[in-house]
Amino acid sequence: MSESAETSIFAFPKLSDFNYGSWKTDMKVLLTEKGCWQFILGTEKPCSEGASDREQLAYELRKQRSYTTIYMGVERKYQALIADTEDGKTAWDTLKANFEPNSRASLASLVDDFFSSRFDVNEETIGIYSKKIVEKNQQIKEAGFKMPDILVCFQLIRFLPPEYDNLVQILYRMKDEEFTVDNITKQLITESGRIQLKLKDENRVQSVTDAYTAGGRNPEENRQKQKNTATKSYGSGTVMDPGVRINRKSSSNFCKYCKRKGHSEDGCFKKKESQDKSFCTENRGPNRLAEMKGLESSNVETTVTRERPAEFLINSAATTHICNQKDWFSNLKQIYPTEVLVGERDSSAKAVGIGDIKFTILDFKGKVEINLKNVLYVPKMRRNLICGAQIDIVGNYIEWGRDKMIIHNARKEYMFSVNRVDKLYIVYGYPTKYEAKFKEVALISNLKLDFVHRRFCHVNIPLIQSMSKNNSVKGIEHLSKSKVENCVNCKIAKSTRSSLKKNYTYRRTTQRCLDRVHCDLWGPAPVTSIGGNRYFLSIIDDYSRKVDVYILKSKDQVFDCFKKYLAKVERELNSKIKCMRSDNGLEFCDKEFENFLTKLGIKMERTSLYTPEQNGIAEKFNRTAMDGVRAMLHDSGLKPKFWAEALLTFVHAKNRCEHKLTSPLTPIEIWSGFKPSVRHFSIFGSLAFVHIPKIKRNKLQPRAKLGILVGYSLRTKGYRVFLPNENKVIETIHVYIDESKNGVRSLFGKNKQYEYAKFNLNSVNEFEDLDDSNRTKLLYKLSPLDIEDWTRKEHAKTRSKQMYVYHCPPSSKTKLKSLNEVGKYYKENKMTFEPEKFNFKATTKYSDKNKNSENDSRSEGSNSDEIYETLEYECYNSELPKTFEDKQRSKDKEKWDFAMREELNMMKSRKIWELVDPPANKTIIGSKWVYNIKHDEENKPKKYKATL
Repeated sequence: MSESAETSIFAFPKLSDFNYGSWKTDMKVLLTEKGCWQFILGTEKPCSEGASDREQLAYELRKQRSYTTIYMGVERKYQALIADTEDGKTAWDTLKANFEPNSRASLASLVDDFFSSRFDVNEETIGIYSKKIVEKNQQIKEAGFKMPDILVCFQLIRFLPPEYDNLVQILYRMKDEEFTVDNITKQLITESGRIQLKLKDENRVQSVTDAYTAGGRNPEENRQKQKNTATKSYGSGTVMDPGVRINRKSSSNFCKYCKRKGHSEDGCFKKKESQDKSFCTENRGPNRLAEMKGLESSNVETTVTRERPAEFLINSAATTHICNQKDWFSNLKQIYPTEVLVGERDSSAKAVGIGDIKFTILDFKGKVEINLKNVLYVPKMRRNLICGAQIDIVGNYIEWGRDKMIIHNARKEYMFSVNRVDKLYIVYGYPTKYEAKFKEVALISNLKLDFVHRRFCHVNIPLIQSMSKNNSVKGIEHLSKSKVENCVNCKIAKSTRSSLKKNYTYRRTTQRCLDRVHCDLWGPAPVTSIGGNRYFLSIIDDYSRKVDVYILKSKDQVFDCFKKYLAKVERELNSKIKCMRSDNGLEFCDKEFENFLTKLGIKMERTSLYTPEQNGIAEKFNRTAMDGVRAMLHDSGLKPKFWAEALLTFVHAKNRCEHKLTSPLTPIEIWSGFKPSVRHFSIFGSLAFVHIPKIKRNKLQPRAKLGILVGYSLRTKGYRVFLPNENKVIETIHVYIDESKNGVRSLFGKNKQYEYAKFNLNSVNEFEDLDDSNRTKLLYKLSPLDIEDWTRKEHAKTRSKQMYVYHCPPSSKTKLKSLNEVGKYYKENKMTFEPEKFNFKATTKYSDKNKNSENDSRSEGSNSDEIYETLEYECYNSELPKTFEDKQRSKDKEKWDFAMREELNMMKSRKIWELVDPPANKTIIGSKWVYNIKHDEENKPKKYKATL
């Protein structure tokens, strides 16, 4: 008898009489894992003569392990076969000669075992059974006989249970090329899953039916069901109608009410009918009020009709009142669908509303008006339930006994009684009916539409509503249905002329991602971004409409950005770009660019002359993006130099919005196959509190610093936050965002609304149609700006009581605060820079300037501007030189030179390095200076430090 996997030291059974085929495969895998399989094959090379003792020892250990592993994997009675050898290959060949079925007798035994296989529903699944048939076929094949595939297929479906009869008939009608082992196995596994799900649903329905069988609304139907049930089962817990005649001792009972045998008087159906009729009779008793769960008095007289009364079960296991009739509620309110557990553990129903119900009970002492509060509306609930625990919670008393439940109020006065029907206490009443309408109430989990509109970077409101309705993304499922006025920021930023195109039909011409991409370059921007960029390249996939944006400093970076995009998307989708469409810009018509696309087999499509609408997808996105950027900047109050941050944030949101050609899917879902989540979305420009790590603060310093949210992280999981005091943008996940507060308004007072209209953010390069030679000539025709046209201003710092100076170019409010910034301005505009004409030394003392401007800084707007400008100057002063060239142009050049000399002297005194002549034909390792400033308690520069 073979040992099981539990008695084996391995994860598979030891070798026995009948498992050589599977044992051989398992042992091969185990030996391969231990690095010993080459010894079995005889291909393991011995150690070389120069091998160390350690290598020789490892070789001998692996060789011995090949034998010991096989020996321990064989049953004890067969270990004698290989006990006289210590070589793994010899042991393997010996076992193969003894156990591999190569005789006719062994083959006959395997074939008989194959055709006698049966599918046992209780012991195995259909997948395991199919695998067993395939393994037995493989054993027959190894014994030297190839079983025809059609016989294997017949054996798979030969002894199946009756539940598979329909599938077997379908399989017999399959074509010859489709009647294969793999196809039949897939069909059997699919059918097995369907059968299991059906059985599970039937068990669930049966359990719920058994829990609420007695006392149904239709007594005749219940009697018939119980009669059928009674003939099948007499076990404990079976719900039976006493009026059903069955062959039991209880059938000898005699009913004194209807004078029939087979049931008692308590379960007599005719008696129950007479009781129902008695409830409809007029009673002259006084009105009473049932006070349950804080029930309030009701003076409304309910008209009692002759219709059949409604049934309410008093259930001690229920935790709340439940009703399934919508028109019984007096003030029904819609709630978020909540699951209510009923019956067995997996059974549930959804409550979609809550309200109050009024109904009248005809008690033998008179009419009693019941007012149930906070009743859940569950449409699919089979019974109406009254929570028995709530009766006790409010102070009422319940008296049980003699097939009756009596309810007393807190003063122990009689209220009403309920008779037991079978094993249930049912209250019969006449509810007051109302018009079945939900009241429009805001759900607790509802999201305000105007907040979501701002989080989505001011995309159009109908698109957001459509996404919520279609459940396109995660996080906006419960969007408020209240009407929202048009966004003022959108009106200002997105104003357009009337469209001249009518009834234009949009359609996609591609079948999959990367079949065609649309490219366009936007710029130059009238304002340089905080990173020094003036252009952006947009690349749009035609099928998914996913957008990728690259921020550029100059047009010559377009080619490099496209190569980065090409490598990224082809790695993501494991597919190739087929076609690229662009305009006739020189950045796309470059010879090197064309040769690159031709070499990769990418088709180039360009627009006709003066026909930009042929590249309309990219052009329209640029317009839509800049509309969103303007709205975001206007809403946040940030300066125009943050246009690049706003653009990246807009693209992040746009890729997670529906498109009219991809609805209800979003571009990200089409691209990646996963539904995106927007729960992390926040309003651009909100106030942010960035956590400061312990290593960068002491125990008395605050744990967070203020910033302004400017987007989402590009390379990490988190947010991008602008820190005004440090004049930089950081990426972090340790941040708290207060969307109810605007960052600019909170940090600097009143928002300064910049005139964005004067910047033509949708403009293109005015030299677009010129070739390179004419463009160069035209650029160098620009004359340098005269220094007399510049504006020089001096401003007082309120904190440090110092003066700072800045220059403004002609017809511009851009503030250049150092020769370094002025030099960059001249370099970008291809002009000759004359530094001696610019003076950045203050000519006015702080006290004089303060007296002159004291009365002018009282207003809120001017005070906010002064704070903002002061903070800007402090941010600039805290900007450190990044390179040696920046240090040479710095106003603190002498201080930095002194710090560098101190660093070199210190390294020389400690003998950190020695000066030697550079060796020939060797690459010299470069070096870099890092500059930093230490401040005192008043935030004044204390020491300039340079590190090599």
